[in-house]
Amino acid sequence: MAVPKLPYSKVVESHIINCIRGGVGIRQIITSMGHLQAAPKSLSTMYKIYGPAMEKERTSIITKVGKRVIDQALQGDIADATTWKSQELFLRAKGGWSPQNTVNEVEQEIDPELDIAASEMFMAALGFDPDETEAEEQEAE
Repeated sequence: MAVPKLPYSKVVESHIINCIRGGVGIRQIITSMGHLQAAPKSLSTMYKIYGPAMEKERTSIITKVGKRVIDQALQGDIADATTWKSQELFLRAKGGWSPQNTVNEVEQEIDPELDIAASEMFMAALGFDPDETEAEEQEAE
């Protein structure tokens, strides 16, 4: 006999969202809603039913904190070191941010004199001179 599918509950969703907003860990969320009707009993069921709402809320929070950090950086406002540290801690723990996560983009123009096709390099390594081959072909015509 199949177990009936657990229904979606706005009350359970609201509880989960409030816990996420309060910084409650996933395991604590699952144990804290045992009293609610139609509450999932496992993490996999919770993610299956409420995963999209959970990710939406997490993304919203990380976006808000990240925006504030970026706004402060653009304005040069680091007057309150406590605020900055709490934001940094949050972004490290929940946003996957790290001061070592940097992207170095380097624009480099290729010198036309050094831009050699792979086939030309291969032919040169074999001892063939492409310029001589072209000259020989032109003489044969």
